[in-house]
Amino acid sequence: MGATAPPHTIEEAAAMLSKFAKSIIPLCAGALLWSAAAEAASPLTLTVSGSVKMPAKGSKIPTKLPRTTLQAFPVEGTTNDITPISGKASAAGRKANRAGVAPMAYGISSEKWPYSASRVASTTNSLGTSALENPVTAAPYRQTGLMLMDFQDGTYQCTASLILPNVLVTAAHCVQDYGLGAAGSAHNIQWIPANMGDPTDPAQRPFGVWTADRVVISDSYYNGTDTCARNAVGVVCNNDIAVIVLNRQAGDKAATILGDAYMYGWNGYSYIKSPAFKNLTVADITELGYPVAFDNGEQMQRNASFGKYTVSKGKATTTRKPLLNTQLGTPLTGGSSGGPWLVNFGTRPTVSSEASLGNDSLSNVVVGVTSWGYTATGYNVQGSSFFGQNYEFPLAAYGIYGGGNIGALVQAACTAVPEACLD
Repeated sequence: MGATAPPHTIEEAAAMLSKFAKSIIPLCAGALLWSAAAEAASPLTLTVSGSVKMPAKGSKIPTKLPRTTLQAFPVEGTTNDITPISGKASAAGRKANRAGVAPMAYGISSEKWPYSASRVASTTNSLGTSALENPVTAAPYRQTGLMLMDFQDGTYQCTASLILPNVLVTAAHCVQDYGLGAAGSAHNIQWIPANMGDPTDPAQRPFGVWTADRVVISDSYYNGTDTCARNAVGVVCNNDIAVIVLNRQAGDKAATILGDAYMYGWNGYSYIKSPAFKNLTVADITELGYPVAFDNGEQMQRNASFGKYTVSKGKATTTRKPLLNTQLGTPLTGGSSGGPWLVNFGTRPTVSSEASLGNDSLSNVVVGVTSWGYTATGYNVQGSSFFGQNYEFPLAAYGIYGGGNIGALVQAACTAVPEACLD
């Protein structure tokens, strides 16, 4: 696919992706936020070595979540005066889910950002004798998993989710220390979808352990030149995003075993400038992850909140270019890093003419991943690099793979390993 001329119409894209799931990834439309004359960054593909190697049973696994202080990056200090251009999402069919959510109110921040968070899985398999009867093993939860990575100083824990048949999305900081180049790259990356207990116990890994073949990140993150908050360099940045191509398991791709993958969106898919929120640009977001402060990091947690699109500019950023993030209220902590931020999460219902699903109603679309949090316990706000066009990745469409950072990274992954992106 990498040598094929890029499509110019949806029909051409559909022809190129005739084997892709149930439909296509639509081309992104709309005006550019920045000139496309020159890109400030490009995707960097890194080959990963390693094999299945679990940490010692009962060991406490550290996390990689970068954190900042309220003084360095105050929520109130961000602006919201750039509205995302018309958002898009990749397209494919989705399947069923179950499980409820218990409310947890809001944090101690001055904004008192509301959220609702709960454990997805049961601590024990109380719903039946089969692991596959646990809620976490049902779609659309099972496309998210616990991720373990080895760095020079030890093994760490993050979260990642499946967005193409054999391709994950996570946070760049989960697989690369900011600005450290090859010395800061992770190896032996392992993904355990729907992990439901001690990851060293095979019985708690209902869909097995998947290893990484290669990682794609922005070279600006790799070499430390990304647009970041001036007082939170390497923490709050434009491109804390990574795409991971998995090795097959017994010849199968992950989506073959899991039944499906999430979609991904860019340029504010399902975001809206809402009069109900004083004209802030917001989205209703579900966050999934494996935070180690909850249930020893062994159980998937679900959080729901409204996400707010934020922009920092000028002297507030390292490049003096716009820094684009989404923030939401959440109690989740380290270990949730890289976990998906989804819009329209859940099972799509059948709707009669008496109801409407509204605009941008594609289900289970990843529009961000957990990137950073605050050092203050109880502040309960996290941020994500905005999926879409920015200073480093200004194009509205990278081939057929979407716009901005996420489109560029997915394009690089699918060019390197085309079969990972096709059924």
